[in-house]
Amino acid sequence: MAKQFHFDDEDELEEQYPSSYLDELENKKENTPYISIDEEEDKEEVLMKKKKKGFVMQWWHYLFILFGALVIAFIVYIAVLSFRDGPVYGNRCEGMVSISKDARDSTVSMMEEKYDEIESMTLSTECRQLKVDIVFKDKMGTEKAENIAEETVQTLDDIVGREKANGQTYSDLFGTIDGVTQYEVNVFMTSANSDDFPIYGTKNIQNDEFSYTLASVRDEESAKRAQETLTDE
Repeated sequence: MAKQFHFDDEDELEEQYPSSYLDELENKKENTPYISIDEEEDKEEVLMKKKKKGFVMQWWHYLFILFGALVIAFIVYIAVLSFRDGPVYGNRCEGMVSISKDARDSTVSMMEEKYDEIESMTLSTECRQLKVDIVFKDKMGTEKAENIAEETVQTLDDIVGREKANGQTYSDLFGTIDGVTQYEVNVFMTSANSDDFPIYGTKNIQNDEFSYTLASVRDEESAKRAQETLTDE
């Protein structure tokens, strides 16, 4: 029988390890699948694609974080503005004498108690404007409505308590204080079943007289301009 070739170290392995272990090791070698070079290259290509995909997802992740930060910054900005009284006017409002909410509320209470024709009334301030909104009951008379509006402003002026110059109907609250012009007045009045309503009224700081624009006027452009004064900031 021909002599079987074997390595010299096989005898040493047989001496160190039992034959059962060596047989098991040999079986594992025989059962190990053969991996070609092409298969290894395919695996590397798949791995590279996964890495590239991970990079794209990471880029979109940072973009999402940036977008979220911008949204939060905008919300904070709006929240800060909400703590201000009315629109942001900058330096235009410096030097203005404040008309407190208590003074406005007291005026409304007095006028509503005095005149049954008033259905509701609102007084508000926005920088250099005092806005008077009055809802009258049906078929309100035009002249009386105008008188009530002017009396409302005079009552508020008295409650605030600024001194009046001789012969003046209104105090410097509706004029100039320390070189700073104060409040102009804008009036908006409504009443159902009345041709003249809504009525727009204005008073500037140059005089004590109100000017009115009625809904029944033929010059619609003048009425439009008067309405725009109520929304000017």
